[in-house]
Amino acid sequence: MEGQEQSQTQTQTQSIVWSQSQIESQPIAIAIVWGRLYGKNVKIKSLDLNIESFAVGRGETNDLILTTSELSEKFLNRISKEHFVIKRMGCNLSHPVYIKDLSRNGTFVNGEKIGINKQRILQNNDIISLSHPTYKAFVFADLGPKDHLNFPKEVTSNYYIDCKLGSGSFGFIHLVYNRRNCEMFAMKIVKKNPLTTINNEFTNLNDPKRVLNEAKIMKKLRHPCVVNLYDIYDKPDSMYMILEYMKGGDLLNRVVNNKRLSEKISKLYFYQICHAVKYMHDKGITHRDLKPDNILLATCDEDTLVKVSDFGLSKFAQNDSVMNTVCGTVVYVAPEVLVSESRGAYTKKVDIWSLGVVLFTCLSGMLPFSDDYGTPVREQIKRGKFRFIGSSWTTVSKDAMSLIKKLLVVDALRRPSIEEIIQDNWLKDSQMLCTADRLMKTDSPEIENEENFIEPPAKRFKL
Repeated sequence: MEGQEQSQTQTQTQSIVWSQSQIESQPIAIAIVWGRLYGKNVKIKSLDLNIESFAVGRGETNDLILTTSELSEKFLNRISKEHFVIKRMGCNLSHPVYIKDLSRNGTFVNGEKIGINKQRILQNNDIISLSHPTYKAFVFADLGPKDHLNFPKEVTSNYYIDCKLGSGSFGFIHLVYNRRNCEMFAMKIVKKNPLTTINNEFTNLNDPKRVLNEAKIMKKLRHPCVVNLYDIYDKPDSMYMILEYMKGGDLLNRVVNNKRLSEKISKLYFYQICHAVKYMHDKGITHRDLKPDNILLATCDEDTLVKVSDFGLSKFAQNDSVMNTVCGTVVYVAPEVLVSESRGAYTKKVDIWSLGVVLFTCLSGMLPFSDDYGTPVREQIKRGKFRFIGSSWTTVSKDAMSLIKKLLVVDALRRPSIEEIIQDNWLKDSQMLCTADRLMKTDSPEIENEENFIEPPAKRFKL
């Protein structure tokens, strides 16, 4: 009995020691101070914001309870039980700070009323007024990173700059938020003068004329399958383009992540891309750089709206006009573009060839032309030599492969027009057409009557 009690005591002692050791070994959570409120007409020195949501008002449940110690009784009567709340998701310094107005008499930022149950994004040194725009209660200090200092003030005063979404030879793309309505956009930053070596020669890929060309083209486009340009800031070294944000990423990543797309989904996407190309061709615009990287998806769902983007290489041309500039991404360019390096010219039929490469890639997850296939890719393209090799093609219909053969024809005159492609047998799929019509909202004024289109209020540029 005595030995049993000794064993129990020893076990309890070990348990206590282990528990103490466990407690000591656990990291102590340190609250991140992500913002600070300084008092103006409110009698407080400063308050550290270290919780995700910080509420201010007269009610006892607020994080800052306003009383006659902070405000005069007369003014306190105009304060709501919960007047406003400041939030930073997860206390993460990289996320924007929101202020939401919950009051009857109003919360104001720099003299502008937010509106009940509405929110906007706070920035460093914003002044928060209560009940009247002139009653300045607090100054907000953002303790997050100051990366925005690298951007023009004209941009940061209107948009909160968030994470980088992508990059390329042109520059970078950032996720941004409109400070007044918290709407998300993609900001494309195009550097104007980077020099890149091509064939041992320095070439200015993003000269000011080319950058301005993209802005001019996008300004004229209004179609559900073309990315919208909402705002632009033209600076000496860069151009900042505010574009609609496409949450689904680009078509290239969608194909890579799935290895290939089903014929059903490929058809839905291809049909929408064709309508975008038809719209551009009707406007006298040749894209010249159609590829999966430049096709964006609205959502991560399979059935989603797709939009054509990146018009840096696009060009206005009449139906009978020809072009002779060598441009585009080699594996997607038409043979006449490669031939024009030394002679000749090409027309908008170059986009038709690129559509064939895009469709081939969606259905198989592979490229029809590549240096990996033994001969130089340029020679393959000039000869139009490609094959349907691999197990993926065993499940693809003959109509789909037939359409690809029509598109990837070396003789541009024998390629179908975009109107003929849309009428192809493969696209006569009632279920797909119903889904596409729903996504594209083809009965909207954006397509049927462009005169009814209301230009976004954010547009401020003149070209």
